[in-house]
Amino acid sequence: MSAPAQWHEWREQLAARVSGDPIGDDPQLSRKAALVVVDDLAAMVFGRQHSEIRDFSEAMTRGDVHGEATVVAGGRAPRERAAAANAVAAGWDELDEGYRPATCHGGLYALPAAMAESEATGASLDELLSAVVVGYEVATAVARAFPAPRPLVLHPHATLSPIGAAAAVTWLRTRSGGAVLDAVDAAATMSMAGPFRHATSGAQVRNVWAGGGAVLGFLASDAAAAGLRGDAVTLFDIFGTTYGQDVDPGELSSDRGSWAIIDGYHKRYAACQYTHAALECALEICEGSPLESPGDVVAIDVDTHPLAMALDDRAPTTALGGKFSVPHVVAAVLATGSADAAVFASGNLTDPTVAALRERVDLTAYEPLPEPPHDRPASVTVRYVDGTQRRAECLSAVGGPDRPLGEAEVLEKAGDLTARHLPDFSRVAAQIVDGEVAGSEPWAAILSALVPEAGR
Repeated sequence: MSAPAQWHEWREQLAARVSGDPIGDDPQLSRKAALVVVDDLAAMVFGRQHSEIRDFSEAMTRGDVHGEATVVAGGRAPRERAAAANAVAAGWDELDEGYRPATCHGGLYALPAAMAESEATGASLDELLSAVVVGYEVATAVARAFPAPRPLVLHPHATLSPIGAAAAVTWLRTRSGGAVLDAVDAAATMSMAGPFRHATSGAQVRNVWAGGGAVLGFLASDAAAAGLRGDAVTLFDIFGTTYGQDVDPGELSSDRGSWAIIDGYHKRYAACQYTHAALECALEICEGSPLESPGDVVAIDVDTHPLAMALDDRAPTTALGGKFSVPHVVAAVLATGSADAAVFASGNLTDPTVAALRERVDLTAYEPLPEPPHDRPASVTVRYVDGTQRRAECLSAVGGPDRPLGEAEVLEKAGDLTARHLPDFSRVAAQIVDGEVAGSEPWAAILSALVPEAGR
């Protein structure tokens, strides 16, 4: 497969777009980037409760007590290893932000590496925010240019995380769009062929891919700076030829009117976003209390969108598998009457009521499928032995383009995730988003105020 005629022009426009200072005097862009930082950092903090995160973070800090950057779960490490630990923590609970126009999580791919590089080099808050905007822009540009085939085969955490990390790090080092694209070319050759099936099967190595991407982003940036580069069609070769993803000619010729990060969404629920419409249906049916007479339920019919149809495991064995299982998510909400993050932790996997309800869930296609933003709908019907039923429908879950979480709601979420150990996090986070913290303030000092004990 050869690159189309628009390919080189697309690259040049992308390089020009990420040169210089993207935020400048754009307060909307600055606030959105700050909100992404706060949201994903809160997810990192919340991830510290899991033994796997603590153990992995300890491994990243082992043998280097005077590292360059903070590991949010505790300690310090060389910047690459700190970024890896923080990326794994950020994505563990599925509470990091995401991007609806294409399948990817731009903030997860850019922020951990940008945080570590900024702290290690003394960069400012404004510089960190700009780096996140750039990493987000480049990763999502690639995701849009090469739309992932359906059903999903490769996971974007594996294929795109090195690209977002390399772009963010290289922008911090050079401010040059050309240098950023050189690093991205190198990063693309280092991308990982992580199967999407690992998410639905609950293979938790999937949660490490964003961490691996952070490390590879640094490696790619160093390699490109040393002259170890690809060429102008490397990126196309990887995604178009090697991965076999068709390029979107319309995307190559489109004139981007706003930064991609502005279109990012924030998640309320600690499960794969593809499950959220069904989750909200279950919440509506429950009305805030556990489902009445769960033993009398004979069937739970879930009509849902194509992306959710593959999430059909009725017996997940890991927390990740549960978060990517429509039967488990619906059953857990029905059994508890809640959608708090704890509901989707590993404890409910073996709950007998949840397990019994999971077995009664059947998935069928929601037809006809509406146009975006209602292209991820669901309906849930709970049928009882006496012939009665309870039904709810959700065309678009909260967090989608038509029902976005507002700033106040994202900050409230961040406060809830961090309140147990960091009661001052939400206050500092609000100050950052509101612009009350000077953009010239060193990121290292701000991180210390947000997570005061982490780097010790």
